[in-house]
Amino acid sequence: MNELNRIEVNLANKKQQMEGFGASGAWWAQHTGSWQPNELSRFLELLFNPQTGIGLTIYRHNIGAGDGQEIEDPWRRAETYEVSEGEYDWSRDAQAVAVMKQAVASGAERIVAFANSATPRMTQSGMTSGHQEGRSNFKEGMEDAFATYLVDVVKHLIDDEGLPIDWISPINEPMWLWNAQNGQEGCHYQPEECVAVYRALARRLKEQGLPVRISAIEAGEWSSARMYYYKLAEDKELMKYIDNIAVHSYVPHVSNIVFKEEFATLIQKEQPELPIWMSEWTEMEGGKDFGMSSALHMANLIQEDLAIGQVTSWQYWIAVSRYDFRDGLVYVDESEGTFQETKRLWAFGNFSRFIRPGDIRVEADSAHAELKVVAYTDLGGHRATLVVINNSKEAITSQFQFGSDTSIKHAAICVTSEDENLACVYSGLPLNEWTFKAESITSIIVETSEV
Repeated sequence: MNELNRIEVNLANKKQQMEGFGASGAWWAQHTGSWQPNELSRFLELLFNPQTGIGLTIYRHNIGAGDGQEIEDPWRRAETYEVSEGEYDWSRDAQAVAVMKQAVASGAERIVAFANSATPRMTQSGMTSGHQEGRSNFKEGMEDAFATYLVDVVKHLIDDEGLPIDWISPINEPMWLWNAQNGQEGCHYQPEECVAVYRALARRLKEQGLPVRISAIEAGEWSSARMYYYKLAEDKELMKYIDNIAVHSYVPHVSNIVFKEEFATLIQKEQPELPIWMSEWTEMEGGKDFGMSSALHMANLIQEDLAIGQVTSWQYWIAVSRYDFRDGLVYVDESEGTFQETKRLWAFGNFSRFIRPGDIRVEADSAHAELKVVAYTDLGGHRATLVVINNSKEAITSQFQFGSDTSIKHAAICVTSEDENLACVYSGLPLNEWTFKAESITSIIVETSEV
């Protein structure tokens, strides 16, 4: 065996703790009424069931801002519960709420309620897609009204619908110059405007006594997250209500390894207890892809965000797509009410089914340039998971070791490749060597104990 092919896992060198993997219901959950009922149930089981699906534990629910008649694509509009200030119609967005409940029944444990824009009466343009000139669209003085709206919605979802809402994210990608022609909900904010909204939301949550925390920033890329974080961090009292700083891994040249490492180092230095999330991503490339090309692209990005960005949660953007784009985990056929799986779905599962909430990332290194790795252990030290991405067009045989002071009692191996969808191909006695298929993602799960 070539020593250059060795993978080393150091279970003693512990890093960040995983909070969970997730996906968003945006743009599709409100349009599933035409699906065949068994298809919707099957899809949600694929997303959230940890035995038969990929075991996601976090669901992202979009709190809509309104009809958005200026938004041409009906999929990108999101209903608002607000009829007028303080008056709500809770029958609205019923299909999205029904999907959320089914997601919880299928295995989703925690929900992020996020907003892309305030309602029209709270925006300068009176529209939810942005300002005509692309500048800040939030109407000054509406911070308390927006906070009240969000908290009222979340309180309804918790108290009346019985849903486990753990986080509110009131602002999404504030650095982009959202304008009214963008074709989707969005709102530009300057850093100080964000702080004003977060302060109002923190006050309202405290007044209502809701056990809900704030997910902050939702930066559209890693490079500009810093300036929004700095403004937030100036308010020490506000930071007590901020549960995590969320970023999106879009736009490779401003979300590359350098920016991820710099931001992770900054947070580790200034706020070591503050988690970083990667809360939204899909590949920004046209053309549907059901195969391993986009699956490998995504898997490498997940590995990079976990190992370099040190994120504690990784959440996918639209789980369902009807577009000619490399985006959804499945593609829907609206005329038939059915969907078709992609390799992205199963590649995601190589991480999410086996790296569970509470698991801790540990040091893992591969000497082979084509093998990218990330590893986790459970809190009790009884189970470890190693995910290996083989980017080569050739199979690679590699040794792997979990440390000289660790005894392996059992091993299981599950693979996603051109021919397999998270197929568990081995379960038995411990192994220290495996041949990783060309262009594949492999999860190695071992039962461990100290020697």
